[in-house]
Amino acid sequence: MRMRGFHLNPNGFPLVFLKSGVCMAAAVLLLAAITGCNNDTNADAWNISSRDAAIEKAEAWEDNRYADILKQTEIPVYRYRILNTFDHDETAFTEGLVMDRGLLYESAGLWDQSRLTATDLWTGQEIRRHDLAPLYFGEGITVFGDEIFQMTYQSCIGFVYGKDDFQLKRTFQFQHQGWGLTNDGEQLIMSNGSAALIFVDPATMVATRSVIVADQVGPVGNLNELEYIEGEVYANVWKTSLIARIAPDTGAVTGWIDMGGVNPDPAVLKDPFVLNGIAYDEETGHIFVTGKCWPKIYEIELVP
Repeated sequence: MRMRGFHLNPNGFPLVFLKSGVCMAAAVLLLAAITGCNNDTNADAWNISSRDAAIEKAEAWEDNRYADILKQTEIPVYRYRILNTFDHDETAFTEGLVMDRGLLYESAGLWDQSRLTATDLWTGQEIRRHDLAPLYFGEGITVFGDEIFQMTYQSCIGFVYGKDDFQLKRTFQFQHQGWGLTNDGEQLIMSNGSAALIFVDPATMVATRSVIVADQVGPVGNLNELEYIEGEVYANVWKTSLIARIAPDTGAVTGWIDMGGVNPDPAVLKDPFVLNGIAYDEETGHIFVTGKCWPKIYEIELVP
């Protein structure tokens, strides 16, 4: 599973951000061999006891960091109103979520369980499905024209499918972990678990630029599932109940959405079954959210 508190910069170099925004240099040596892309799907590779102290320190900092977000007044904080509730496949470890012309497209992760699905949200009927090979951990997806782009977690490879039939058309490569994926109509926008958003030409799959997402305190790491909504990038902040609204030109956080209370069963649905998944319905202006293996999807509107 992913390690909380450790990030990659836009070039894939491991960093740990402190509250001052300065990186912890010692973590570079500690993590250089274990972050980024590799094909090791052995869970034991993530159980290196020498990292425990560093991980605990990073988690303690992040707990304080995100608690402070809700106390500040400089950046607007939004709540939500639930408009509708829909059933969600409890076996789907949600990594990507997109609404397109009435169908909900979802990328589910986990080794040997990853898949891409299209579902009629109102009936719950699964319309199409594509299972990934066991060595791939499915991650973010986006619909771009008549194609669906899907990233994988550690394999440095992504897939492009026909939207209407899920037939594989081609593959692409990238040089960082794959987390979230969306597009602004011209470029793909990727997250890699850091504070970076990476912009990629969909024709050449070459990165054209990146921005560091930050608020008035400093960089906001652990950016996960992404959705482009009316000129802003919305990003789940992994292992929190927060969604960041981000100006794509500068990386500035323009708003926070506090989704606290939406978890239908906090006693059971805890790490790793966290809030993750944002989809936008252009016709209604409503947002859909869910979590990894959550039983429900929620259609919401924001409340200032």
